[in-house]
Amino acid sequence: MEKLIMQVLFVVGLAAWFAWVLTRRYLNIGFDRKETGEPPTDAELRWHITNMRQDISMLAVTNFAILLVLVFALVLKL
Repeated sequence: MEKLIMQVLFVVGLAAWFAWVLTRRYLNIGFDRKETGEPPTDAELRWHITNMRQDISMLAVTNFAILLVLVFALVLKL
């Protein structure tokens, strides 16, 4: 019974993480590309740096989720 509860909680947590990733990735669209060859302004550079930080954070969360799946599979021997 305890194993079943742990499995259900893990699946619920995985579904919540997946929903968070999808909403963060697809509902946060803000691309505004500049067509000219002028150098970017300070505001554009800050925007790009912010987006790079968000992408790195997303990679870290994804890697952590993969690690959790592997640990869950190894510990509970699914």
